[in-house]
Amino acid sequence: MKYFVVLVFSLLLYSCGSSDEKEIESTFASLKDGQAKVLISIDDKAFYLPESIFFGDVQVFDNSFRLNVYDQFESNLVVSFGGNQWYEKKPISKQVFADNQIGASVMIGKLIDKKKLIGEGYLMTDGEIKIKSFSKEKLVLELIGQVGRYQTAGEPEKWNTLKGLIIYKKPKLMIQDLTEKQLFY
Repeated sequence: MKYFVVLVFSLLLYSCGSSDEKEIESTFASLKDGQAKVLISIDDKAFYLPESIFFGDVQVFDNSFRLNVYDQFESNLVVSFGGNQWYEKKPISKQVFADNQIGASVMIGKLIDKKKLIGEGYLMTDGEIKIKSFSKEKLVLELIGQVGRYQTAGEPEKWNTLKGLIIYKKPKLMIQDLTEKQLFY
């Protein structure tokens, strides 16, 4: 009986992981070169429209990483982090802290009323940025943690739960001072 419980639990863990992988692969297959899909949920509610297609670039230096993408509805997402040899340990992962937005940050925004120029935006206040895969063909980032609206990012009692995937097919890369061997996996 004990082995049966372990087997069932192992299968559940495997199926959860493989469903994420299936979602990544099906989303990736639906994209054209240079397109990205940003699947962000805040408190289990989708933040961007399902039809949003993102474009942008990825800037990579020996001491920093920056992804800046935007969609056809003037939504925007910026993921950035720095550090000496941030690319050495794979998979690449960076912690985000509310009081150190220079070390790692995520800014999530969208326009909700174009005529009045009213937007909605969040800063990641606590959590993790994880690069699940990185190559010329595909970049996949995972975001897990907490976010706060720009005006309340310093108030933990007002933070919201964030879960996100960024899937980018043939990203526009600007790489300086690093080789593909150092970066890609």
